[in-house]
Amino acid sequence: MIMASLGLKTNTEIGIVSTIASFIYGAGALVGGPLGDKIGEAKTITICLTLSGLSTFIMLAAGFTTSIFIYALALTSMAVWASFYHATANSLISKSFKGRVSEAMGLHGVGGTLGTVLTPTVAWFIGATFGWPWAFVTFGILCVLLASFFLKNFGKSENRSVSGGKIIDALKIRELWILLIFNVAIGLFMKGVELYFPRYVQENKLIGLGLTEDERGMWASIAFTLVLAVGVPAQWIGGKTADKFGSKKVLIATSTGVCLSLLSILFFPFPIVGIALFIILYGLSFYAHQPALNALTGFCCPQNQRGAVYGIFFFTSFGIGSLSQSIAGYIADNFGGYDAAFYMLTIFALAALLLSLKLPKRRESE
Repeated sequence: MIMASLGLKTNTEIGIVSTIASFIYGAGALVGGPLGDKIGEAKTITICLTLSGLSTFIMLAAGFTTSIFIYALALTSMAVWASFYHATANSLISKSFKGRVSEAMGLHGVGGTLGTVLTPTVAWFIGATFGWPWAFVTFGILCVLLASFFLKNFGKSENRSVSGGKIIDALKIRELWILLIFNVAIGLFMKGVELYFPRYVQENKLIGLGLTEDERGMWASIAFTLVLAVGVPAQWIGGKTADKFGSKKVLIATSTGVCLSLLSILFFPFPIVGIALFIILYGLSFYAHQPALNALTGFCCPQNQRGAVYGIFFFTSFGIGSLSQSIAGYIADNFGGYDAAFYMLTIFALAALLLSLKLPKRRESE
């Protein structure tokens, strides 16, 4: 819909814009995290929500002028301000929910995953009814309204650090290095699965079942949506379990589950069963690991450096992790198709499992 409105004939131009915006979205966490440490998380999140929400109004100009350049300005502006959010929110949660940090991280993740599941459908309906720019603006208005609520309810009680965290100081925390490398391994298989799972199902696993190409594409999309749907309760389960048994045990279990999910879709003799096992095992394991890892990261660093640390982790996961998309694509094109690409992603998952055994065993009380 957007490409047609902007007069784009190929994926190249809009792909370049999306890549730039995605990189900015990851890299901005390196600024947002330390900013939260310095001026306070509630203020930083309010700035993030307000300015990213207002940036969506630029999309109205993009729709009116049908200019890819104004569309790029709108998308990158949204990415700049939205990038402040994750590191800052994780820092605030780690400080505010004593005794149930992992569960709080999990509930926060539930909201994010629900948004991921629901937003494309809602956005399409709004765009098809009122015009695609209004899909952006609708969510932008909600961001601005939420910003005022957030500052009113959380700004006064916020515990701001006297001295803000810095990236270089955060990197001096030796215990975080194994967590950081573990996070990179997770990012490497995550970004590859995120991009290529639907295509792998469509081109490899549903061939020979008597389905048309469009039908295979539809079922591949449904399969990916089901992974996200399983991830909704998995976020809360992972957080609740980490509070009870410790983050390290949960991360070992979830890393094992991810490996089993990839082995299932690669080698299970009945493709439909293999896909079903992947949906359940990957959806549960990948999304359950997030609150446990976020909580453990917070336990391993001082409060005044948590924003900076979460910024580094978000950037490495989305930034370095995105390299696997290019690598997996190259392998798929030149060395045996999507099966070969998923062999590589399985290697990254196995590396994460081995690293999980070396993670620090820290609890909130410690």
